[in-house]
Amino acid sequence: MSEPEADDPESAPISPAPSSRRLGSTLAAAAAVIVVVGALAATPFWAPSLMRLLPWGAAAEKPQPASPNPTATEASRNATTVQQLSQRIAALEAKPAPDQSGLQQRVAALEGRPAPDLSGVQQQLAALDKTTADLGQKITALDKAEQQQQATNPKTTALALVLLQIRDAVETGRPFDAEYQALAALSREHPDIAAAAAPLAEPAQSGVASRAALIERLRQLAPQIATAHPPPKPGWKSQVVARLRSLVTIRRIEGDERNPAEAAVGDAQSDLASGDLAGAIAALDKLDGASKTAAAPWLKMAQARLAAETALRQVQAALTTALGAAAPPLAEQGG
Repeated sequence: MSEPEADDPESAPISPAPSSRRLGSTLAAAAAVIVVVGALAATPFWAPSLMRLLPWGAAAEKPQPASPNPTATEASRNATTVQQLSQRIAALEAKPAPDQSGLQQRVAALEGRPAPDLSGVQQQLAALDKTTADLGQKITALDKAEQQQQATNPKTTALALVLLQIRDAVETGRPFDAEYQALAALSREHPDIAAAAAPLAEPAQSGVASRAALIERLRQLAPQIATAHPPPKPGWKSQVVARLRSLVTIRRIEGDERNPAEAAVGDAQSDLASGDLAGAIAALDKLDGASKTAAAPWLKMAQARLAAETALRQVQAALTTALGAAAPPLAEQGG
């Protein structure tokens, strides 16, 4: 192979001038800069597409959560709920109404039935009422007959007679032990009568003072009760003074100058004269000291009499309740 000759001007390359080469380099650099700047400016538009085309683009890309908007989301949900409810209401309204003709017919049939005939039931009730009234009358008649039979029973008559005898014995102030034993024997079948007569067991042996005896005894003890003094001290002078006081007694039964003992004696005598034995006992029972001691014998007699009268009233009430007998009334007499 032969080398070209240097002297041949047509075959030798033409080298550009130095100024032309510098201008071309400058223009190329400017064009490159413009391309780079444009590419950088357009990166948000072409970068995602290019990244998905690359093998590592799918793994590198991560989904970005959308920015939450609570107000818009809640409003959307509410709108959806309202729409669903509206659809359900429309569907319910579109359903046909249930057929109530059968029920209405049954109600009309029941209302059209005639009222039941209660005349038979009313007659039976009237018959029952009449039967009940008849039974009540029969029971009342049987009770009256039983009471009459008990009243005519020999034991009932004997109890009434014994009660009368005991009352007479109490009024006259004599013992009544035999009458009490008869009353206790006749009342064995009636515990109420026996219990009411139990307080009469002790006074039956010795009797109780009559009201006349109580009046007389209080009249005798009145001066001693009204002028009672404490017991004298040992000594002949005190005994002489006490003896003189017992011989000379000045009584003031009425008047404003009465002492408490005199007033109590006067009240007791008034109550006893009017038949209030309990009032007379209460008038003297409130005394104290020597006056109470002087009145003690009379109070014991009066209290025994009052207890016997109370027991007799209780026996009479028990006899009337248990046997229906007309027991003799116990009158509080002054004799």
